[in-house]
Parts: sequence; structure tokens; C-alpha cells
Amino acid sequence: MALISTSEAKQMIPALSSGSTEDTLLTSLISAVGAAMAAWCGYPSVSAGAAPTMESATYTRYQDGPGERLLVLDVWPVTSITSIYDSQDRSYRASDQVASGDFTLVEGERGLVELDWDASHGSWSTARRAIKSTYVAGWATVPENLKQAARIAVRALYDKRQTLSFTSQSVGGASVGLVTPADLPAETKQLLAPYRLPRALVPV
Repeated sequence: MALISTSEAKQMIPALSSGSTEDTLLTSLISAVGAAMAAWCGYPSVSAGAAPTMESATYTRYQDGPGERLLVLDVWPVTSITSIYDSQDRSYRASDQVASGDFTLVEGERGLVELDWDASHGSWSTARRAIKSTYVAGWATVPENLKQAARIAVRALYDKRQTLSFTSQSVGGASVGLVTPADLPAETKQLLAPYRLPRALVPV
């Protein structure tokens, strides 16, 4: 899966509106753009060595305990939570798992998790890396603004294809390095601004 399909990418490249001769290149561009957009928005890699993505994925994340009753998960939007551990000594034993009936995902769009008023787990701890959470976050259905941001970036990079490398092999006869957030056009970044995570501004 990707943020957009090759057909959607071609909507911004009229010269490719028919035929499939450039589909392999477009697929590489879409993948590179998706990773660069995710990195600029602050999305972490799902696993070691994997490219960041804004698409729906399962994360296991560690955070400092926030204290009190509200926990803010650091990848959004959150669609479901598998488990949360609150472990002051960072052992994450079975006894440290917070019962699913003790908390509610009150606002998935911002990753807000609140302990219920009658929770046996009275408050989140304040210890460093006490919270271990496993949850599904990202976009299963990609918003149109994200698609448009990707289309614009793919078009811009397609126009620059002679001076960029999107995979381990050269593209267009040149190899200058992988696509980075710096390669994203300003219009793409403008569309992405509402989707940036707080960790994009203060990396964790």
C-alpha cells in the first residue's frame, strides 16, 4: 500500500496519462515521497531499518510517564490500542499491564488516552520510559490533502528525475542520494503542516 497509486500520480503528470512505461519509476517515486513526507511530519520507523510511513501500522513505543490521568501517544491518528504497560522500573512485567477496561482512547486524532474515573490504575507514573504502548496508528484511509501533497511532490521529483536517486540503483542515469524532506516542494509542506506530529518539532 502507498499514499497514492501510480494512476493518482499521473493526474499531475499529463504526459503519462496513458500507458505504463514509467510505472516502475513512479512506484519508486511514490515510495520515496511517502517516506520523506513521513519523516518531515515526525513519524518514526515502525521497526529498525524501516522507512517511516504515514500509513496505518502497528507501533510499540516507549514514553516517559506523564503523571495524572491523561496520556498522549506520540504517533497519530490512533485507531486501536493493543496494550499499555506502566512500569516504573522498565521491566514491563505482566503485572505492569494496565487493564484495557481502565482507560479509554478519548481522541484518536491526537492520540489522547485517559484513565477512566473508576480505574484501578489510579494515575500514570512519572518515571522515565515507564510507558510501553502497542497500538495501531497512521492513515488507513488517506485524506485527500495528503494525497494531493504526495501528487505534487511526485510531480516535482519526476521533473528532477535526472538528478535524484530513489532506490539503490540510479534513476535517469544519475545517483546523487536518497530523497529527503528537503527535496519536498514548499506546496507539499504547506499541505502537510496540519499533519505534523509534535515530535517533528521536538524530536524524541
